[in-house]
Order: sequence, then structure tokens, then C-alpha cells
Amino acid sequence: MHAEICTGLSVDIDNFSEVFKELEELLHGITLIKEISPKTEDYLLSFGERLSVRIIADYFNNSGTPAIAKDAWDVGFITNNNFGEAEILPDTFENIKHTLEPLINNYTATPIVTGYIAKNQAGTITTLGRGGSDLSASIIGAALDADEIQIWTDVDGILTTDPRLVKSAISLPLVSFEEASEL
Repeated sequence: MHAEICTGLSVDIDNFSEVFKELEELLHGITLIKEISPKTEDYLLSFGERLSVRIIADYFNNSGTPAIAKDAWDVGFITNNNFGEAEILPDTFENIKHTLEPLINNYTATPIVTGYIAKNQAGTITTLGRGGSDLSASIIGAALDADEIQIWTDVDGILTTDPRLVKSAISLPLVSFEEASEL
């Protein structure tokens, strides 16, 4: 799938060979031990985000808009050790402010930052769970005292309940602005 996206965006997939090599090594290890822990699963799940920001940054650069791919930990995200649903630690806000705020007055490239993933204090990759990408954007906005953040999503809509808790959750056909605001 990433190869198709790169082709469609005229991005050279070979630019990400180091990430693919890392993924290949991880998959080989999983195959050898024939099991996957929550810690390993978070590591595995990180590759989609990591590849996505690199592809988008390359596309922007090829289109004349300077951009740089950043993994969440590169801008300061730190979590606890709750793999699969890690919680952001308070130092994250100051770290992000310290890392990204200088770009406001010294802009050289748009940082394209991963959502959903981070690292714990030991440097192990974690994931933030459902809604983690929206949370990541909100944290960056809060850390930088942004006037506004925008969340664009491609989900099917608002569900009747949390699908992690109730497998039969379905999309609501219609939701008023007031109902959505309450949620």
C-alpha cells in the first residue's frame, strides 16, 4: 500500500529503506518467536505513522514546500509504560514547546509530526490508543498555545458507543451539532 501511495505522489519509496529494513527485522523476530507482546505490538504499529510522515514530508518537499518528518519523540512526547494505551507525561508539554516554538519565528520547514505514537522514559515506542492521533494534535496545539487546531478525519462517523467495549457499535446516521458538541 505504501508503494502505491508513493507512486501516486511521485515520491521515491527507496528514501525510506531504513524504516523498511527495521520493519523487516522486527517481523523476522516475531516470526522466529511466534508471539507478540503489547510492547512489540506498539513497536510494530508505529511503522504506519512513521512511514506516513516521511512520505508526506517528501511529497511537500518535491512540491516546493519545505517540510521535515518528525517522530513524536523527536518533538518531545513522553509517555508511561501502558503499551497500547499509553498516557502522556506532563514533561511532554514543555518539551514540545522547547522544540517547536522556535520555528514560529525561525521558520525553515513545516514539521510533519507523527500522531498516535510516542516513547516512554526508557525510550521504548508506545501507542496512545484509540483517538491517539487527535490527542497528539491537541497536545501540540496546547503546548504551543495555538489559537486553533483542526482535526480532519476519515472515519465513517460517530459510533453509538466505544467499539472497544461493545463490538456491535454502529455509526449513527445523523447527529445534530448540539449532540456532537456534547460528545
